[in-house]
Amino acid sequence: MDTAEPSAEIKRLTRLNEYGPDDLFICCASFEERCLAGASKMERNYRTNFSTIFVIEEPLYKKQVDTNLNSLKSMLGTKSSKGIFVISCQRDGPVEGIAQLKGIWNQCGPRDLENPYITVDISGFTKIYLLQLLNYLIIDLKLGFPRLIHTTQTYLPTKLTKGVAQITTIPNFYGSILLEKQTVLVLFLGFEPERSLAVWKHFNPAKTIALITNPPRDGNLNYLKYAEKNNSYLLSQSSVELRNVPADNPYAAKKVLEAIYEEIRASSNMIIGPFGTKPQAVGVFLFCLEHPKIQVIYSLPVKYTRSYLWRKPGPTLLLPLNPVSV
Repeated sequence: MDTAEPSAEIKRLTRLNEYGPDDLFICCASFEERCLAGASKMERNYRTNFSTIFVIEEPLYKKQVDTNLNSLKSMLGTKSSKGIFVISCQRDGPVEGIAQLKGIWNQCGPRDLENPYITVDISGFTKIYLLQLLNYLIIDLKLGFPRLIHTTQTYLPTKLTKGVAQITTIPNFYGSILLEKQTVLVLFLGFEPERSLAVWKHFNPAKTIALITNPPRDGNLNYLKYAEKNNSYLLSQSSVELRNVPADNPYAAKKVLEAIYEEIRASSNMIIGPFGTKPQAVGVFLFCLEHPKIQVIYSLPVKYTRSYLWRKPGPTLLLPLNPVSV
């Protein structure tokens, strides 16, 4: 049977290519301290031909973003033998950001597309950018999955965002919605209740399956209690069913979605809202690879709270993307 391999904490980041430098290291300079963790863990002899740093503009936290960008450029400067590319883009413009990557791909991409050595540190990316990046690398370029690493954060009982600026279908994840079928909305919940609630109200689905992270990271039950309290209004609705999903295992998250899909596929459209963890968003991508008719919806926040600035980096994880046969 296929079972999900657990995420593994890494203390040092080694090369994928044992015979020379890797092809490419991709990361994102955000206002969060954890965006530096992947680069800081590179071993002394780690080398990559190129590094690409996305910078998602955030006017409220420009100072923190600029500081982290300079730190990344300094750390990667000694590791990137052929150069560093910086892609500056708007928070709500992932298509434009990926278009810039397309423009430089012939310069920074791997020479051997069948055996690329690419690492992506997903820690600083927003989920909408992360899904677009994976779509470009894996669907458009037809590369294999890159190595994905993710640095978690310490828990704080505070909301991560405020307000909802826009509700949108994520580009390249439009799916195929049949009007004769009812809609089942699957929401990954976390500490952003306004955003998930706005999507729920927008679609007014016949049924909603709310996925909450349980067991919580490090067995921290306060995390679980706060997530449930944050989303208490939504969870109290008669049409909402609560289920559990792991925090940091993309393949396990995919398996949860597969089970839901098998239950509803005959009678309902399935729409997903990824408002949980970033590894769960990777699980959404894995699921959509096999089910391109599924639609993925996102709501953009008005602003990020300063709570992000108070959270300290946790462990850096190597994300499992494939099942293990036992």
